[in-house]
Amino acid sequence: MIKFHHLCLCIFLLLCCAYNASGQTDGLGFYSHEVIQEKRTGLALGTTNALCFTGSFELSFEISFIPQQKNYFGYVVRIIRDETQNIDILYDYDPKFGDKHFRVVLGDSYSHISFSIPGIGINDEWHTIRLKFDQQRGMLTVVRDREIVSEKVNFPEKACYKIFFGANDYQSFRNADVPPMKIRNVQVKQNGALRYTWPLNEENGTVAASAHGNRPGVVINPLWIKKMHRNWQPLQHFSVNGPATVAFNQQKGILYIVTRDSLFSYSVASNKITPAAYTTGPQHIFSAYQSVYNQRANSILTFSRDLLVLGSLQPDSLSWNKYLDNPGRSQGYSHFNKYLQGDSILYTFNGYGFFVYQNDVFSARWPFTGNYQRDSTGGTITPRYLAAAGGDSNGVYIIGGYGNTSGRQVLNPKNLYDLHYYDAFRHTFKKLYTLRKDTEEFVFANSLVIRKEDNAFYGLIFPKNKFNTTLQMVKGSLTQPELQPVGDSIPYEFLDVDAFADLFYSPADKRFVAVTLYSPDDHSHTRVGIFSLYDPPFPVTPPAAPAAGVEKKWWLAIALLTVILLLISIGARFRKKKTPPVTGLTTVPDNNSHIEAAPPQASAVYLFGDFQVFDASGAEITKLFTPLIRELFLVTLLYTLKWERGISAEKLKELLWFDKSPESARNNLAVNIAKLKSILDKTGGCEISKDTGYWKIKTSGVLYIDYLAYLADARQAVKPDRADITAMTGIIRRGSFLPAEEHEWLDPFKSDISNDIIDRFLRYVAITDLKEDPAFLVQVADYLYAFDPVNEDVMRVKCKALVALGKHSLARTAFTNFTRDYRKLYGEDYQPDFQQTIS
Repeated sequence: MIKFHHLCLCIFLLLCCAYNASGQTDGLGFYSHEVIQEKRTGLALGTTNALCFTGSFELSFEISFIPQQKNYFGYVVRIIRDETQNIDILYDYDPKFGDKHFRVVLGDSYSHISFSIPGIGINDEWHTIRLKFDQQRGMLTVVRDREIVSEKVNFPEKACYKIFFGANDYQSFRNADVPPMKIRNVQVKQNGALRYTWPLNEENGTVAASAHGNRPGVVINPLWIKKMHRNWQPLQHFSVNGPATVAFNQQKGILYIVTRDSLFSYSVASNKITPAAYTTGPQHIFSAYQSVYNQRANSILTFSRDLLVLGSLQPDSLSWNKYLDNPGRSQGYSHFNKYLQGDSILYTFNGYGFFVYQNDVFSARWPFTGNYQRDSTGGTITPRYLAAAGGDSNGVYIIGGYGNTSGRQVLNPKNLYDLHYYDAFRHTFKKLYTLRKDTEEFVFANSLVIRKEDNAFYGLIFPKNKFNTTLQMVKGSLTQPELQPVGDSIPYEFLDVDAFADLFYSPADKRFVAVTLYSPDDHSHTRVGIFSLYDPPFPVTPPAAPAAGVEKKWWLAIALLTVILLLISIGARFRKKKTPPVTGLTTVPDNNSHIEAAPPQASAVYLFGDFQVFDASGAEITKLFTPLIRELFLVTLLYTLKWERGISAEKLKELLWFDKSPESARNNLAVNIAKLKSILDKTGGCEISKDTGYWKIKTSGVLYIDYLAYLADARQAVKPDRADITAMTGIIRRGSFLPAEEHEWLDPFKSDISNDIIDRFLRYVAITDLKEDPAFLVQVADYLYAFDPVNEDVMRVKCKALVALGKHSLARTAFTNFTRDYRKLYGEDYQPDFQQTIS
């Protein structure tokens, strides 16, 4: 039983984490001196409906400066009283005030109030500033964190105020000098009571919602911080002469673009590019080469895959230590991965060229002179390119790619989704897992950002079969086969070895940096794109926004209540007697339609929807099936049920252990067959045998298999009637056939089942009066979308059935959703309009 103090502790930690997560990512950023005056940011409060007070009041807000900027001069806030007097806080460089750069201005004169904020402009920490207008004492007080400064100032008993942060264009009080700052949690209190609150937690628009008091603010040129954690910001687009490579100085947040005649240095903090010609003359840079920044020597290393070509460029002196050679056949391999261990050993992995995929590992030691060593362990990883690599202090993680075991492009290459770890001390590879892919095929951009403290990595993925494509950032686990899309997409022109993309992280700026290169045709020029995303990155789809006007404390209260109820529910489950799991299908009536429930779950195997297996007592034993044993079971079962002969041992070894030697594959098969037999014994009606020379799954009448039931119905339903469709729907309502399993041998099964199920439904519709039972047809059509979400015939049936039910708006919504998905899939509009579809 959960004790009360444990419950309180859980709630406290959860709410603290929720507060910290939002606190680091909200606020309004201000465009400053890096843009022209018309593009700078301003926040206006009380301009439409002035903020009027009787007696004393207080304005407070949190502020942070964007680090590493050259110029911070400007107005933090300007308060205008009764259209006559301004009270300002500005950041000033006047040396007579020493390090107290924050000054309060009254009218056209400095007040005696000045203060400093230690560390501001160096880090991005938030600080609270409060301005207290004490009418009774005639005192203006500024409280910065715990520092308090006051001055005698007379205020009228009643007055109305307008408040401007940053730039404003209000009458004679206009100004365009804005510090590069961030503001959040603006509050106004009157006589100690909270009157207005502007959290500044929006993602879009020019309205700053008021969470307390109905006084929305107006923002010009907004830079919403939350949006910058979800949307990649396009920072720079430009062209350079010839091919180019990229390297990143993580300590200083500088991206280097290495070209044939110049080095382009891009500062993430200032968003400025500095080109500079080499002092040693033009260099031989080729698209097959890559670069990496060496912190130890403050140099940029540019090299070929085999490290026979390796040169060093000093960014300060702009001098090369040697002229690079033209790439020979061994050097002309593109999209290989690199890893610099401790600034002293450079490694390269993988690569593609001359219709061959590679898996060699090369290394060179400091000082880097082009003398390389080849590691013999490369053969333990499938040859590939378009993989991603990211290192820690002991080795490098390598994930994904495109290739095959032979390394020859003509022999059926495919996408790879395995994660390996290369131990740089033992020189060994270890496979950690294989991703469960449930989207379109994808490959990776060149680098991973590793977060050991979070047991996670970040990378960029994209489909390689498109030219005008997009990069999508993903967050993955270092131990579990999990991927989560974060941030929106980045446009990317991909044409095999003519394109390149990479990902970096700048700790000082707390931003991810993505760079794209495209060098078409004769490589006479390269188009460069630079993008950034703030850390932590948010998921692709934002959560639903709370209703306007609801205070944060109420949402916290709702969250608190939800957690309490959830924990009480968990505690209640532990107190109850354990009952068999109930994941079967129940009857869901819809008007006069009726779908039969699934059979009992004792001794059952479900392949439609989530793969599930239940033993003779009704307990779920799915977790006993590891990914390998599950695939072994599925391929044997499906080959047995569909063709009634099973599958040969040779075919099993070819499908499951293609990368093993014959002896190793034979041993693996024997070991995993024994494990599978032990698991199947628990079902009470299933076993695996090899009586006929083929491995087969034998079942008794006790064991229910939904795929077997589907096959029985399919063989009988030449002219399906209502009972046939009802029986079919009782099976497929769980979902499509093995949706979480992605194997090449499984694709024909999925395709045949989808085509058969949809054809069977359409044959039934063709001989049925749609008006007899339209609700039933809508229900079945919804299940069929799991098999083919853009099937035109199913969409027409659903829309017509909804119209027959009088649900015209739902019919139009179904049509709109279909046309949207159709365009996403095919890249063109669906031609028939709604009226033509339902006619």
